[in-house]
Amino acid sequence: MIMKDKILEVLKRTGLTLAFPAFIFVVMLILTLANGVTYYASLSTLKQVITDASLTTVIALAIYLQFKNGRFDFSGGATMILSAIIAGNITLQSGGSPVLFMALALAVGVLLSILTALAYIITKVPVIICTIALTLVYESLTYLLFDAEGLNVISSSGMVLFGRSPYIFIPLLLALAVFVFFTYFTSEGRRAKLLSGNQKVAVSIGIKENKNVLITYIVCGVILGLGALIYGSQNIINPQSNLSTSSILFSYIVPVFIGMFIGSVSVDAIGVVVAALGMEFLNYGLDCLGVGAGGYQQIIFGMFMLAFYAFSAQAGNIKKLLGGIFNRGKKKESTDAN
Repeated sequence: MIMKDKILEVLKRTGLTLAFPAFIFVVMLILTLANGVTYYASLSTLKQVITDASLTTVIALAIYLQFKNGRFDFSGGATMILSAIIAGNITLQSGGSPVLFMALALAVGVLLSILTALAYIITKVPVIICTIALTLVYESLTYLLFDAEGLNVISSSGMVLFGRSPYIFIPLLLALAVFVFFTYFTSEGRRAKLLSGNQKVAVSIGIKENKNVLITYIVCGVILGLGALIYGSQNIINPQSNLSTSSILFSYIVPVFIGMFIGSVSVDAIGVVVAALGMEFLNYGLDCLGVGAGGYQQIIFGMFMLAFYAFSAQAGNIKKLLGGIFNRGKKKESTDAN
């Protein structure tokens, strides 16, 4: 009986976890078929969606790692873009090895994240203000380095390797492994949760906040370096200014909030992955319908986010309502039977 209950619980949580991408897929399939688009459910579509979801997942994990620890960091996008530019250009000048590109992206991502952590620790400035200032600094470097040419590796067959299937799954799996290991299997990962929950109490029981911040930023730097590897392999990167890198970063923030909700019935890392997959199903469906870019896409995404958060905010009340309806139905059946 106990084993049966456990199996049912696992199946229930699995179903609830997969419900979001399944729902998005079905809705977009109906809409695309209604508009004469027959290729949305093809194997090539699924492959493209999974490939696109890889970058979304990696960047969302980096955002989520800071967010779940109580820090709203604006510098992640600038760190990723600058890491891609520095690592990519050095690799181009050194022969175009994709392995070197990965190593340099990781190294620069960690270095920039350490600088961000030290600036926050030393200045004691609120993290939002501190990271906005550093974002402006990192963006200015995109103009000062490599003759303000940014990065373009599209013509280098080797350097686009980690931006294509199946090799794109290597940085994705590495990012997931780093996130899960740090969050669930290290003392600093568990202490970070305590600091985000109640900083004063956590410090009073002996947790060293500065050490924890530094280690968390190093881990985040690894994930951002992997994001820089994929992003630099897929995109032509121009010099950035006026906090434009923040818009790049926050364009991937939707799976973070949806993943937090989905993760409440499973594991937060799985929640982010599933949310990213669902959002890519939505994004690809909008492309098929001809509204995948520009103002229409932003309006649809904004309304989708509003509807999702309205639902998640009322999820408890909805559950109680459904529970009451089912309980009344059972009582009625019992009364009729008697």
